[in-house]
Parts: sequence; C-alpha cells; structure tokens
Amino acid sequence: MTAEVTRIEIADELAGLFTNGAVSKHDMLIAAVGARPEVREVLSALPDRRYTELRQVWEDLPRVPVGA
Repeated sequence: MTAEVTRIEIADELAGLFTNGAVSKHDMLIAAVGARPEVREVLSALPDRRYTELRQVWEDLPRVPVGA
C-alpha cells in the first residue's frame, strides 16, 4: 500500500525553492523530480499561478494532511 502524501513530504521536496522569489507549478514539479510519483501527482493538481511562499500551496491543497 502506498503511503499518503503529506505536507511535510511536499515541504521536504520543495525546501529552499521559494528563497529566490515566486515560483510556478512547473518550477515545483522540476524541484520535485526525484520525489515519489504520488507527490508529483499532487503537485500537478495545483492551478497554474505564481506562489511566493509555501503557505500558498496549502491554500490550494487543503485536503493534504500535515503528517502521517
């Protein structure tokens, strides 16, 4: 059984990505290239917009749990 994707796992994959300004969904998918396919699938569901901080990602992914 595949473990559910959590905010902690996503945050680990995107660590440091927001330090140079706003990023897109595409930027996040590139940063998560080594992540589990399930993580990339969750990130793929994000709308196409600019994110200036990780907190905005959670606004668009409210059902992703914090941790397991």
